Amino acid sequence: MPIIAYLNFNGNTEEVIHFYEEVFGTEAAQIQYFKDMPGQQVDDETANRVLHGRLEVYGTPLYFSDSMPHSPVSHGDGMTLAVVGDDAELMKTQFDALAKSGKIIMPLQETFWSKAYGMVEDRFGVQWQFSHEA
Repeated sequence: MPIIAYLNFNGNTEEVIHFYEEVFGTEAAQIQYFKDMPGQQVDDETANRVLHGRLEVYGTPLYFSDSMPHSPVSHGDGMTLAVVGDDAELMKTQFDALAKSGKIIMPLQETFWSKAYGMVEDRFGVQWQFSHEA
């Protein structure tokens, strides 16, 4: 039984998903909108928000949703997403893409436990750890 990260945003989930598709070179995500719920009427502000999104990154699904307009979410430093792999060059490319409009918390560099390790917060407030494991 897998444990899957479910990321919530304040009305910009579709933008987030497309950004991650580009950064990680994934296939197109599956996206459902609140307006698509059968038998439900939603107001105009909610209609085009993402009800559920699914993006597969390296065989691992990530789930996404927009919050309701009256229930905003905030992101903090209590959780990070970890990218673990053995291709240091690809990791650097992805790290740099997330950092371009975000901020580097710890540069991607060699450490005593990893050939390449770093932390970055992307422009959407999501924190990522990259760790090279050979």
